[in-house]
Amino acid sequence: MDNKVILITGASDGIGKETAKALAKQGHTIIMHGRNPQKTKSAYEEVKTKSGNNNIEYLVADFLSLAEIKRFADNIKQKYDRLDVLVNNAGAQFTGKRETTAEEHEKTMSINVFAPHLLTILLLPLLKKSPSARVVTVASAAHKMAGKPTLSDIELKNNYSMGKAYGLSKLYVIWIMRHFVSEMAKAGIGNITFNTVHPASATSSLGRESTKSLTTKIIYFLWRPLMKTAAEGATSSIYAATSPDLEGITGKYYGLKGEEKPSDKFYSPQNEQIVWDYSMNIIKPYL
Repeated sequence: MDNKVILITGASDGIGKETAKALAKQGHTIIMHGRNPQKTKSAYEEVKTKSGNNNIEYLVADFLSLAEIKRFADNIKQKYDRLDVLVNNAGAQFTGKRETTAEEHEKTMSINVFAPHLLTILLLPLLKKSPSARVVTVASAAHKMAGKPTLSDIELKNNYSMGKAYGLSKLYVIWIMRHFVSEMAKAGIGNITFNTVHPASATSSLGRESTKSLTTKIIYFLWRPLMKTAAEGATSSIYAATSPDLEGITGKYYGLKGEEKPSDKFYSPQNEQIVWDYSMNIIKPYL
C-alpha cells in the first residue's frame, strides 16, 4: 500500500487513538490531533511505540474554537504539501444544560458539525493535491433517534436536550458530508471522496462532559458491559480510510459490518441545503 499522509482528529484517546494506531501499523504518515497537550503527547508516544512507525507527529488544538481550527489548518498547510486522508473523528456530547462556546455557538453543534465542516474546507487545497484523497467523518447511529429536526432552530435555543443535540448534530454532519459530494462535482474535483462511518456503541471519552451528573454516570455504568471496545469501534474508520474496496466510492455510510443506509426519514435536498447554508454562514469568517 502506498504511504499516505493521514490526519486524525480527536486522536488522543478512544476510537481516534485506535484508528491512529492501526493506520500507523499500515506504515502511513500520521498526524494526530488532540485537545489536551499532555494526553495527546502520551497517545502519540503510545502509537509510535506500538506501531514501530516513526512518521508520526501530534498537534494540539481546541476544536470548540473555530478560530483555533483555522490556526490548526494553517499549521498543517505549512508543514505538508498534500493530505491523502482526513479522518474527522473529534466530537463530544455535553450536559443536559445548553452551553455555548466563546464564539457563542451551541457546543454540540460547534464541535460535531461546524468544526469538521470548517476543517474539511480549509484542508481542501491539500486534499486536491493527493492522487486519491478521502474524507472520513465519524457520525453515530444516534442520528436515527433524535426526532424531527427544527431547521429554523439548528442550534436548539428552544427545546434543547443532550440527546436531541447529539443525535441531530450527527444527522446534520451526515448531510453536510453528503453535500460535499455535489459541491466537488460542481467544482470539477474528482479525486476526493466523502464518506461517513459509525462506531456502534463503543467505549471512548465522547461522554466526558455528559457523564458528570450522578444519573448519567449510573446509566453509563450499566450500559458499559454492552459496549464495543474502542479498537472494535475504530474498524469502520480504518476501513473507510484505507481499504482498496472503497477506492473512488463516495457519499456512503459505513458501520462495523460494512455499508449501511443512514436514516432518510427527514432528509430532502432542500433540508440538506438549509443545514449546509447555515453552517457555511457560521464558518465563513474563518475561511
